[in-house]
Amino acid sequence: MPRPIRPRLARVGAPLVAALLAAGLTACSDADIDGAAQKAKDAATQAQSAVADLKAQVDDAKAEADAAAQKITDLKDQLGDLDASATKAVTDAQSAVADAQDALDKAKADGSAASQQALADAEAQVADAQSELDAAKANATGSAADGLNQIAQQLATLSDKLKAAGS
Repeated sequence: MPRPIRPRLARVGAPLVAALLAAGLTACSDADIDGAAQKAKDAATQAQSAVADLKAQVDDAKAEADAAAQKITDLKDQLGDLDASATKAVTDAQSAVADAQDALDKAKADGSAASQQALADAEAQVADAQSELDAAKANATGSAADGLNQIAQQLATLSDKLKAAGS
């Protein structure tokens, strides 16, 4: 009875494949291996640097969000009598800043795509709050207008830092 061809090919082919692999491995020079290792080290260094930069941007944005929250709290008591739209604008600004703080905490903790989306959402919410404050400033006078302007400026700075942290 004839023997199957496959086992014979495997017995003949296996040493041939091993010889070809060995020849290929010996063709890689030490310089090639060193070059590949250096490229891997460089890539790792760049990745670590990028992560450190991102963490610094998130920390900076978090400090700005904390400052904005404090500014709103300080000025809210000083604003006195505001009309309904100005009161809503300040309340919405507080909410936007709180959401930004949460998003920045999440980004610092895990840096996931979900945290990036949370940063983008917080940035949009801060922009909306800025628009509300701008509209409320049009109807405000005196110290109330000054206070609303200070909050709007703080939100503008926070928005810039959220953009930097989210990119």
